[in-house]
Amino acid sequence: MPSQGNIFSVLVLFAWVPLALWIASRWPPSKAAALLLLIPVMLLPEGVDFKLPGLVEFTKGRIAVFWLLIGVLLFHRQRLATVRLGKWVTLALVLLLGGCVVTVFMNRDPMVYGTVYRPAHTPYDAVHFLATNMLDYVLPFTLAAAMFKGQRDLLVFFRMLVGAALAYSLLQIFELVMSPQLHRLVYGFHPHSFSQAMRGGGYRPTVFMAHGLAVAMFTVSGLLAAAGLYKAKSRLWRIGAGWALAYLWLILLLSKSQAAFLYSLVAVPLILFATPKVQFRVATLLAVVVLAYPAARGAGLIPVDDIRNWVAGTYDQDRVGSMMMRFDNEEILLERANERSLFGWGGYCRPCVADEWTGETTSVSDGDWIIRLGMVGRVGFLGKYLLLLLPIFLSARRLKHVRRIADRRLLSALALIVGFSVFDLLPNGNFNYLVFVFSGVLLGCTEGILGGNSGRASSVERPSSPSST
Repeated sequence: MPSQGNIFSVLVLFAWVPLALWIASRWPPSKAAALLLLIPVMLLPEGVDFKLPGLVEFTKGRIAVFWLLIGVLLFHRQRLATVRLGKWVTLALVLLLGGCVVTVFMNRDPMVYGTVYRPAHTPYDAVHFLATNMLDYVLPFTLAAAMFKGQRDLLVFFRMLVGAALAYSLLQIFELVMSPQLHRLVYGFHPHSFSQAMRGGGYRPTVFMAHGLAVAMFTVSGLLAAAGLYKAKSRLWRIGAGWALAYLWLILLLSKSQAAFLYSLVAVPLILFATPKVQFRVATLLAVVVLAYPAARGAGLIPVDDIRNWVAGTYDQDRVGSMMMRFDNEEILLERANERSLFGWGGYCRPCVADEWTGETTSVSDGDWIIRLGMVGRVGFLGKYLLLLLPIFLSARRLKHVRRIADRRLLSALALIVGFSVFDLLPNGNFNYLVFVFSGVLLGCTEGILGGNSGRASSVERPSSPSST
């Protein structure tokens, strides 16, 4: 049964199944994959999930990924046969999937806080963790790497991403004026606390995503893609990419997500004025910072006081309070995570810090990195973040072998999209699978371009029928 939402929200999720199969059968591989990955994040109801006995909760993201997989198996199976992940990505997958199984068997002890009981893990939880990690992380990455395989596919992805951001901006403008009401009007409820949508005397749009921060990062991705198209001298259908870049930058400014806007102030000039080699160096630096952050945070190497002083001199006291609350909770949760540092505490809020008498949870988890570290430890953290960041390292090393300057510019812009999207997981949550899609596209297109322009025929390749595959 669905967890919440009106009848229309349920019908939309069921209606996605035949629509997804039609899109998969109707369009070439890269265009079909882009549509099947972007539309659910943009338009399907947030916070509505189905839990059947013995199965994981099927959210909109998991429904989208599952039916993309079915569509690929039915109509584009040849793409899966050609995907090459490499030994380093395979290692990340082993850490990610194997680590969560070990986590379950290392947490067979129940926990009691006052009147609150947190259960021990059972072997079923290992199956549950494997299924959720496959649907949330592995399949979005692998399917993206399989369906985007070269020059033409890379260009298709950039154009589809910018087009999606432009289309979504119309809904953002509505909520900038009328307040974030679309999800309530269409699906019957707000997916998140309405108070968090209020910013600076106005509103931060949420549209049909989990949070305004997710919408802001989606806009950043479209903005950087538009900058990449502009620098590669590729038009966006009938309009110039430069106009799309200026327009999306304005939408991002109006959306009042300051961190996302700061990312754009760094990334857009890099794309427009720096060489692809320099852009990859910045993306690599971001990747190193993310991977090193838990160790640096634990060793006290992060200049918390300097960051607080800078925020205090730039923003209002509410923002300072919010920032310091995150830092304080990171320290509390990191101390808890270090008690089982290798494989973590597992699920059921076992990594949370609770009052030992009342059982009430006293910690707040914001950043994805500390959530991941507490649940599955350093092994699980490395598995997830290596999967996300390895394509940056691998593509940077191979950039000198990419001949066309337009390809180099698009790959470097995509590396920055991945780098800033993953960097944003330090202060914020992992709201959807798009960051894994971006990373998979970077890996697949780099491999395709270096593999002899195998992507040239992909944009005109027609989907095969089930009988021919």
